[in-house]
This record gives sequence, structure tokens and C-alpha cells, in this order.
Amino acid sequence: MAGNSIGTSLHESARTEFLKSVWQPYPAADRTWFDVSEFVERNQSDFVAGVVAGRISEIDLSARTLNLESDGARVEIKLTEKTDWMRATQTPFSATLLRTGDLVAIEVNAAESEAKQPAEATRLLLLVPTRNGNGYGACGSGTDVKRLNGSFSPSRSKDWSNFLMSLREFFTSQRFIEVQTPTLVPSPGTEPFLDPFKTEWELGSTTRTLYLPTSPEFHLKQMLARGWSRIFEFKTCFRNGEIGEHHQPEFLMLEWYRAYSNLEAIANDVAGLFKLLATRTGADCQTLERTTIAELFEKHFDGFELTPKTTRDELATLARRSNISIQSSDSFDDIFFRLFLDRIESQLGIEGPLLVSHYPPSQAALSRIGPHGFAERFEVYWNGLELANAFHELNDPFENEERFRKDAETKAALGKPAVPRDENLVEALQNGMPPSGGIALGVDRLFMALYKLKTIDETRAFPLRP
Repeated sequence: MAGNSIGTSLHESARTEFLKSVWQPYPAADRTWFDVSEFVERNQSDFVAGVVAGRISEIDLSARTLNLESDGARVEIKLTEKTDWMRATQTPFSATLLRTGDLVAIEVNAAESEAKQPAEATRLLLLVPTRNGNGYGACGSGTDVKRLNGSFSPSRSKDWSNFLMSLREFFTSQRFIEVQTPTLVPSPGTEPFLDPFKTEWELGSTTRTLYLPTSPEFHLKQMLARGWSRIFEFKTCFRNGEIGEHHQPEFLMLEWYRAYSNLEAIANDVAGLFKLLATRTGADCQTLERTTIAELFEKHFDGFELTPKTTRDELATLARRSNISIQSSDSFDDIFFRLFLDRIESQLGIEGPLLVSHYPPSQAALSRIGPHGFAERFEVYWNGLELANAFHELNDPFENEERFRKDAETKAALGKPAVPRDENLVEALQNGMPPSGGIALGVDRLFMALYKLKTIDETRAFPLRP
């Protein structure tokens, strides 16, 4: 294929004159036209005559063929000596007047093209000429195309759409209700290590500070306290200061909660969800394996026994023995995460989805502490990605307020701006939230793991880049 190699000065001059004097600018579309995906799908059974429209992705002048694309599909069209313009003009048809990136409509004649490959064009209408020469929107390989489009193609977008439909089908089959919570919130979440986006609401002389949510958790818990039982939400969430292969400041979170339930029910949901995805996509995620943090430390640190009472000094000794650098000012959690990230996390979920439970009590966040002394929460890993974080939710209003206070102290110690408590959540907890299990799952990351994508940019058409 010659692509844009037809751009000789003679051809360029002829095209310029054609666009200026002959072409009827930006003709309207006829509703009977097929896009390429529909045309290809219909012709898989019986040939369909008509007009197919899309973007030219390649042109081969010597073979007199062009490739037409739209909606992730591609069809090859043969240009013959009989091919003409669709609208009356005195200028003879010539493929040298076309460019890679042009949007065109092509009439295909059933009588001449049936059972022939490629399909033969009888007439062609130039809808929109490309003006920048880089084929924006086509599936080309030029630097500018990648910069504009990222790696997210129409075909990948279909995968994404089907993926979201599968997730929704799972929850509706389990009698969950899909809900919607605010995107401008009074408190973005108190987690000390998350940095929120802040904005101002103005109404006349009144102003109020609001935030973009780092998670819909606080509003969903209020709904549990107000009588909802099984709820889920796809929520666009925002976290400042995060960008990289696995992070975007804006991302899609799936959270679901079961009132009058526990963490095991949420684990069963995760297992069922993976089974459904395995069935729909053929991915190797049929089984959800399980382990604990203590088992991982025992495996990766020569039999080290991690208990709820393990001290900071015991972890420091383990780190030095393992040649992992630590500082005298490091806390228990600092050392724990250094050990975990250095020796364990990168190996999790490589052979399939893995549920990791029983975290140290200092890392309970807003989960309960179980009778075993560990935090009743789990995380899910797959294909090198941390996908989800689940809690046996803490519903004691006094303990919740104490943890909010500790989060505020930690945030201040880190030199980060304070964020307000969500007083509506505090009130809802005081009124009574039922014992519940809940989970937050990164939808973009699950899609990455499912299709073995390397970066989160490949899950979106418009990734934010530095």
C-alpha cells in the first residue's frame, strides 16, 4: 500500500484545484448509507449492495484499491475503470485526487460485485477531505495520529462497551440496584495519602468549597443507612498528583455494597464476576485463588511469622536481614510496605486472579478488626495489577470518628491540606448503618488485566499526559 506516497507536486496541484473548483463542499449524509462495520457484518452472510461510508486508511494506486475504515472495521474496495464520482461533474474520476484520511461514501453495485473480493466501487463521493495530512481518526501509525488518538481504537471501544455491559448484567442478576451519587462533594474522603481536586461553588455572594470524589464510598454508605440493601455504582473518580502506567487523575471506579452481609459475600461476588468475564472473553480468570498477608510473608521471607502483634522493631530486623533499606524514622507501616513492595507485590496474580486478606490492624482504614486481630479487608491482584480493595465495613460511629481524627492527624503530619469530615456521613452512622460488606474496584485496571494492556492510557480515547 502506498499510503500518502501519491503526494507528488502534480497530484497535489490537481487535488487543490479539484477541492477549490469542482468539489461540492461537505455534502450531507444519506441515512441509507452503511458504515463499514455494518457493511462487513451484513456481507458475511449475503452480499448487500448500497453505499458504504468511512475513512480511507490506505490507498494502492498500482492495484487500484483502497481500504475503508469506520467503527473498528475495515473493508477493501476495488476502483475500476468504470468507477465515477457520485455527484455529476465534468472532472474524470481519479484516485490520485484522494488521500489517506479522507472521509468518503462509495456505492457498491451488487450485480457487478457479488461474490467478488474485494468489492468493486461504481461511484464515489468525497465527504470530507483531510486537511492536515496525518489521517486523524484513521488507524494509521503516524506519530501525530498516536498523539491525537492514543491507543484506544473503535475496536477496543467495542470491547470496553461489552465489558461494561457484562459487569452490569452480573449485578442486576444478583438483584443489585444501580445508583448515582454526586460528583461535587463536601468531603472527598479522609485517606491521608490521597490528594483531592478542590473547587468553589458560587451563588451570588455565597461560596462553598467542594471536591471531586476520590471514591463514592461516603455517599453509598449513607444510602445503606437510609435503607438501600444491595447497591452498585460506576463512578468517575479523581485523584490529584497521580499519573503513570497504572494511574490517571480521572478514572472509573466500580463500588458495590451488601447490607446485612460480610466480607465473604463480597469475595463470592468477585469470584462470580471473574467467572462471567472468563465465559464472555475467554480470559484465564475462571478461578479466584486466595491467600493471606501472613502466608505471603512466610513464603517470601524464609518462614517469617507475621501476627497482629508484630512490632515495628521486628519488621525492621526483617528488613535489615533482607537487605532492604529503611530509615530510623520509618513507622511500622512504612517498613511493611517497603517489604511488601520489594519482595511480594510484583509476583501477585501472575497465574490468575488472587485475593489477599488479613492485613495488619494498622491498615484497617474503615474496615473492622476481626476476632483474629487482623483487619477484615482484602485486595485483589491480577496480571501485575492491584484491582480492588474490599472491607467488612466499620459501622461503629464512635470508632469511625476516631479513625477520621487519626487520618486528619496523619495528613497534617505529611504537610497536606486538611479536608473536612462528611458530617452527613457522621449523622448517618449515628442513625445506624447495618453491618455490610463493600468493595471498590478499578474498572480501567480490570480491563487492562483482562486484555493484558500495558498502560491505563490504552483504556481511553483521551488520556491526560504530562
